[in-house]
Amino acid sequence: MRAQAKARKADPKLLIVKHPVGGLNAEELVDRIDVASAVLKDAVNA
Repeated sequence: MRAQAKARKADPKLLIVKHPVGGLNAEELVDRIDVASAVLKDAVNA
């Protein structure tokens, strides 16, 4: 992915989803990814 971004002269961003030390259950993980992706989409469309 980084090589593709470099070839296109793009600056890839890393999306970090915070999680507790013990981990998340499947429902919590889906929720956190949904929230993070919504924030990313808003940032791209801004």
